[in-house]
Amino acid sequence: MSAWYITLKDLLVLTKDKRALVLLLLLPLMFITIIGMSTGQFLTRDDDSERFKIAVVDESRTDNSSEMIDELRQRPELVISTVDSQDAAADVLRRGDASVILVIGSQFEERLDEVRLSEIFNEEAELTKKGPASLDLTIEAKPNGVGRLLEGILYSQVIRYVASVAAKKNPVTRAWVRPRDEETTKATAAETEKENTEKKNGVYLWVVPGFTVMFAFFLISIMARSFIIERDQGTLRRLLMAPIGAWQVLVGKTVPFYLTSVLQCSLLFLCGRMLFGMPWGTEPAYLIPVILCTTAAATSLGLLLSTMVHTDQQVSSYGTALILILSSISGCFFPREFFPRVMKQISLFTPHAWSLKAFDAVLSQPVVDPRLIATCCSMLLLFTAIFFTMGWWRFRATATS
Repeated sequence: MSAWYITLKDLLVLTKDKRALVLLLLLPLMFITIIGMSTGQFLTRDDDSERFKIAVVDESRTDNSSEMIDELRQRPELVISTVDSQDAAADVLRRGDASVILVIGSQFEERLDEVRLSEIFNEEAELTKKGPASLDLTIEAKPNGVGRLLEGILYSQVIRYVASVAAKKNPVTRAWVRPRDEETTKATAAETEKENTEKKNGVYLWVVPGFTVMFAFFLISIMARSFIIERDQGTLRRLLMAPIGAWQVLVGKTVPFYLTSVLQCSLLFLCGRMLFGMPWGTEPAYLIPVILCTTAAATSLGLLLSTMVHTDQQVSSYGTALILILSSISGCFFPREFFPRVMKQISLFTPHAWSLKAFDAVLSQPVVDPRLIATCCSMLLLFTAIFFTMGWWRFRATATS
């Protein structure tokens, strides 16, 4: 009962400043909304923003070059625009209106006529060794990893067209080559576009969990500041002088922030579903234990921080450092699947990473693995026990000193 009275008192204090409470609950939603708008997934939705933009310069101006450009246009993931010169294409790339430049040289027709089907599968052939240059093609992208990847994707689409042309020249494979069927092409494009439409909100599958976890631990600074206020006002000393155990005081001080964190996480997932169309996975009921265990780890870390700081400046510096460092190395800002192997192992020393693994298993996997969810929740509870025990020990040591 003593812990309950302390909890009720802290809940009244938290809800007294309604503006701060509303901002605390809505701040992560504001971040998610901004990211959704900047990626074209919310309000500013642009169908072309999800596709690769290719600027094409056709110096060949032959039937084959025009036909190849038309086939590239049929790909739903590509946006093809034609420009008159290489200088104009370079200007388009520099402005960011295109991701890749494709220049079809004047000798493209002649080089294409020399290609034989056997060269496409021969590693020693000029087509394989020299790449686009063997066809008098120039593919240029920005010098980064994404640009190099787009170069390879575009060249693979060119090879598809070259292979069909070469197959028509071979008497054995000529009969296997399908004539261009606009209906089939449109049906394929429509099917691909439907798949892209179903995945268009996939960005929220890592944005919402990432910011949910980060802002769940964002409460540690507010919690630590609450302890300092109690200490400065003398309320905490009077509680310790009362016939109340230290663990009751800590539980009473922790539960209000735990409930606030649970409310914040639930609100984020609810808004992710209603506003952004984020799927909840095949078995959304598994989100409940993950949210509960994540907030438990966050509030227990807040308790530990509260026993380590003595001034408001320390709260700001220690709390901000903990939030940013743990969030960055765990995958809150960037998906863990893109981390190097060593970084993935390091991230597992944070409760954030186990929470993100659990959320990914629920939201992204076609079949939820209960054992993986149980493992992640167990690790979160282990972090909770460690943080709470260390916080309880430090609280008793500082209270008696």
